[in-house]
Amino acid sequence: MRAGNTIALFAAAVLAATALPQTAYARNVGVMTAEKAMITRGDARVTEGTPIALGDRLAANATGSGVIVFDDESSARMGPNAVLTVDEFVYDPARRNGAIRLRQTSGLARIFGGQISKRGKSEVRTPHIVLGVRGGIVDVAVENGRSIATLRGGLMVCRAGGKKRTVTNPGMSCVSDGRELSILRIAGNGRQLVTPASRGGGTSPGSGREFDGAHCASGAASVFCRSRDGGLPRPGTSTGSGIQTSGPSGGNNYYRQ
Repeated sequence: MRAGNTIALFAAAVLAATALPQTAYARNVGVMTAEKAMITRGDARVTEGTPIALGDRLAANATGSGVIVFDDESSARMGPNAVLTVDEFVYDPARRNGAIRLRQTSGLARIFGGQISKRGKSEVRTPHIVLGVRGGIVDVAVENGRSIATLRGGLMVCRAGGKKRTVTNPGMSCVSDGRELSILRIAGNGRQLVTPASRGGGTSPGSGREFDGAHCASGAASVFCRSRDGGLPRPGTSTGSGIQTSGPSGGNNYYRQ
């Protein structure tokens, strides 16, 4: 009996030891393809080329910006004061399906849907709203006690305060403080969160073509976009997210559902 107990304890110890390498290191799910002054993970700065792992919490300072490209070709462009956490990432390359969930608790970011957003579950959560992204591009601003999500392309589903709204018209925004959910078009919201980074032409940089934010968010384009890093807005400037909600006198056109 005692010999049996010894064998059982030995087997349990072996299993525990072999499990340690699997739990000690988080799985990499993407890479930081561009970074500027600065993005941190804990106390360490995250620079261009740094792998991004499941569970990472990334924070930009007041002048920071960076681009994360995930394994499914989706990306997140972080702007000033953005704080993003990779809460979930599951991807099957053969089926081009899976699930991705990001948590944004402050600042500005632009989310580009990848393969997962076309077939699987692509979600961004803020303290005030849950966003579903379907093959699209969404700007997210979390500040002043509310979240504003503006659709740039594709489809966006917004959930807050027990309500669910689907947005298909680019330029329309979901605005929520966690209790109420409004769908509106904010004056001046046509200005992109990420402006063109450089001019080039044809198929190569430097020959007259203007590269847009989507181009500069891709890993292949990071070299071309490095100098200005997509022209993310400076702190204190208008981002087009339009926190004002005072009515027509504030320049806002309301569309409630």
